[in-house]
Amino acid sequence: MVLIGGFLLLASACGSGGPDLAEAIRPTGSGGTEVAVTSSSAPLVSDGSCSDGFVAHDLAHITRGPGDTPSTFDGTGSGVAAEDLDGDGDIDIVLANLFGATTVHYNDGSGSFTAEPLVEGRFRQVTAVDVEGDGDVDVVLSTGLGTPYMLENTPEGFVRGTLEGVSAIAYSLGWSDLGGDGDLDLVTGSYNAELTQVRNTPVLGVDAGVIINERVGDSYEATRVAAIAQTLSIRIVDIDNDGLPDVIAGNDLNTPDGIWLDNDGGWLPVDPFATTSYSTMSLDAGDVDNDGDFDLFSTDMKPMDDSPETRNRYVEVVEDMQAMPVTDDVQTPENVLLTGVDGAFTNAAPALGVDATGWSWSGLFGDLNDDGLLDLYVVNGMRSDLLFDFLPNEELVEPNQVFRNDGTVMTGVPEWGLGDEAGGRGQAMADLDGDGDLDIVVNNLGTPSRWFENQLCGGPSIIVDLDWSGSANTDALGAVVRVASHQPGNDDPLVQTRSIDSNRGYLSSSPALAHVGLAGTKDPAAVLVEWPDGLYSLIENVEPDSRLTVVRATAVGDAG
Repeated sequence: MVLIGGFLLLASACGSGGPDLAEAIRPTGSGGTEVAVTSSSAPLVSDGSCSDGFVAHDLAHITRGPGDTPSTFDGTGSGVAAEDLDGDGDIDIVLANLFGATTVHYNDGSGSFTAEPLVEGRFRQVTAVDVEGDGDVDVVLSTGLGTPYMLENTPEGFVRGTLEGVSAIAYSLGWSDLGGDGDLDLVTGSYNAELTQVRNTPVLGVDAGVIINERVGDSYEATRVAAIAQTLSIRIVDIDNDGLPDVIAGNDLNTPDGIWLDNDGGWLPVDPFATTSYSTMSLDAGDVDNDGDFDLFSTDMKPMDDSPETRNRYVEVVEDMQAMPVTDDVQTPENVLLTGVDGAFTNAAPALGVDATGWSWSGLFGDLNDDGLLDLYVVNGMRSDLLFDFLPNEELVEPNQVFRNDGTVMTGVPEWGLGDEAGGRGQAMADLDGDGDLDIVVNNLGTPSRWFENQLCGGPSIIVDLDWSGSANTDALGAVVRVASHQPGNDDPLVQTRSIDSNRGYLSSSPALAHVGLAGTKDPAAVLVEWPDGLYSLIENVEPDSRLTVVRATAVGDAG
């Protein structure tokens, strides 16, 4: 990663200021061993735009299917990835397509993009990660009908690569350092409904299901943890707060979600949730209540209201759902937000007001107004010649939904200007124009994809970029970042927790960065990095409105 602007500071992991902040996040007891790092901080420069809303910009990309008639499976659309592909410090965009060109959009740093075709074909998920650990970000796509399609980032451009040992059919993809051994592992999930529809034959055997592919040398060793899958989303995060990443597969079509915990190198299936979505479209995890544990949000397709107009539009969907068998009393046909305390999870979605957002695809957490609390954005819509042939263009048109977290409830804020009706499917959140707040990019279906420029009048923030150059997991996927900051009128520091991830939401991936809003404070903060191998680093005196790069050059388990 290339830093932007001039350096504010250069420090070791052991600073000298703000001991109260450092002690608020330093691990205690058997919380690990500290490892030395170097850190540098560059200022985030605002362009001065402050309209207190978002501004939409079209991108030169339209995701479409092969014909004019929208089949149900074409109506599910494709995803988007946001990451720095060319190493210039700016976040670029990759937009998958069902028919025609998947495109890459190179960012000039100010939010202007140059589009180039990447590859032709039918693609679903798009991820952007450093697969080989060589410092360059590669692109891996899924087709839903075969194995993942890798494009290796080389000096000559993107060229077809291989994932040796990965042989399973993949609709959804998830990357992380599952064993904490300093390389990237891959989890794949198939979507058997589309396979059966397209091939007109049942899909059986080891080529389908949820597969954990663990990197061993230059190849992958596969373990099938579920034979049956309708997996639209994979999220890898430490859901039980034991310091180890867990695998969560969100399944559609009345197939229960799957959860597997790291069990001494094996994978233990568990059922920790009393409630899950019935038709899980996407998954995201974040610390919504700032208690240090990750909460989980899944989207479904519960109508926004019970008006006659809405009921009429959903009539065939409701009839189909009522005809489906009920396999357990856990699944419910609505969004679910699971908040965890000491290993027990409660569905807070109804109380917070985020259980019914329409036919919802990707739902992502992000502190959009930099007030120290994670907000929520959900994109909506569906096209289907079977379900909506009575509607214009055979399309269910619904506005996207954004909710501001005020610490008690999540309140819809249409005044932010994010109620787009363009038919969103995949989305990613990233600072696309370098001003320190989160922008949003959405891959729509049948209309131009868009990015939404954040012009909310929020406060300062910090972006944390990890560089684990001593490993093959160069972006430290699977790490956890905790930021402590002073707050006016409060003796206790505000501690916020972020996970360093790639795959988030529906068929999409966001940058492997931690964005933290500082709730208006202008005092320096402290940052704790919990590395995937269990070691930690502490950086103090981090200035607000800065991008902090933390470089660890030591190998796995080496405290330096």
